[in-house]
Amino acid sequence: MNDLFQNPLCRPFDFPGSSQHGVLLVHGFTATPGTMLPLGKALAQCGFRVKGILLPGHGTNAEDMELRRWPEWLAAVQAGFDQLVSECERVSVAGLSMGGTLALLLAQTRPVYRAAVLCAALRVRNRASRAARILWPVMRYHTQAPFSYDGEFLAQYNACYDRTPVRSVAELNALMRHTLHGLKGVRCPLLVVRAGQDETVLPVSAEIIMNRAASTHKRLLTLLNSPHVCTLGPERERLFAEIAHFFGSP
Repeated sequence: MNDLFQNPLCRPFDFPGSSQHGVLLVHGFTATPGTMLPLGKALAQCGFRVKGILLPGHGTNAEDMELRRWPEWLAAVQAGFDQLVSECERVSVAGLSMGGTLALLLAQTRPVYRAAVLCAALRVRNRASRAARILWPVMRYHTQAPFSYDGEFLAQYNACYDRTPVRSVAELNALMRHTLHGLKGVRCPLLVVRAGQDETVLPVSAEIIMNRAASTHKRLLTLLNSPHVCTLGPERERLFAEIAHFFGSP
């Protein structure tokens, strides 16, 4: 069992920048802000005001996460967005994995300027996860061997739990269903990123977003050599440049 309370990479981060354009960064399921920190630093160097949040039940321990529900995750993202809106004229959002799912849901409920959704979770590879609502009363946690990455990967930033509460998987499923149902309400410009070596999210997730979101400005970017956590992978510098260009001037 791993507690993440003392890990500095598991804490929220803030970088000052232009009051014209703020960017909210949202990490993924069981993960922490460290996965978004290299992107945050890159955007801050471009002049953007950057805020990386910590979702409830993350960066602590699996027992804490088990108690959380998906509306709490959305409320945290909305609160982070609202804070940036009070400081900046326009606010964009970038989310990874479940963070991308939450970014899409945020765009349905807030005036997001632009959204970059990175390997957004709408369809996942693990078919057994669909039964989480039935399984969690009898199987509390699921443990999976960590993935090994070939090539360059910033593994030290990838602090996450070593086991997953099955009840939290059921919450993720509910979040994905809710987001899918409202995709027609997403109208802001979208950069949809798909990782060619994604071991977690099915590539059809990107196609669903491209086909169903109501945004008139949508662009699909495929990173052929990147794993699911593409913000730490070998094509991260290209990804950061593409996001900064898509968001526009800080």
